[in-house]
Amino acid sequence: MNEESRQKLNTAAVEVFGSMYFTPIELLPDIPPENKWHLQDEYVRTLISYDGPHQAEMTLYFPVKLGENIASGFLGVDIAELSVGRIVDTMREGANMIVGSFLGKLDPNGECKLGIPAAEMVTDFSPVHSAPAGSTTLAFTSDFGLMWIFFK
Repeated sequence: MNEESRQKLNTAAVEVFGSMYFTPIELLPDIPPENKWHLQDEYVRTLISYDGPHQAEMTLYFPVKLGENIASGFLGVDIAELSVGRIVDTMREGANMIVGSFLGKLDPNGECKLGIPAAEMVTDFSPVHSAPAGSTTLAFTSDFGLMWIFFK
């Protein structure tokens, strides 16, 4: 991933989280050392790709606490009332909005086609072991833990 694409993805993610979810996130300039990861027990993993003149696949890992906060605010319900399915669905849509916004910045003529996102709850996330081979790793900080994006 080149620097221009990195900045476009950062802008897309920050805009989506800020305007749609009122949750600030910030791209870290480097992957933090392992002792700063503070991994959580559960993450929502989303996978979305796009094809055309530009092609890529992105895997996003949202800490469940981030997903709960976003789903609660977005759906207007208390966290205690959220089902796992509602959290997963909200983060699936979040990934769709981030990658769709990024794609609009990368491909303003609309030649690329966005795929349908998949999402699931996972309990075995590790930035070292979960990264697809050959991917670029990005980490975003939030009040609810680190969000990870693997770009391939």
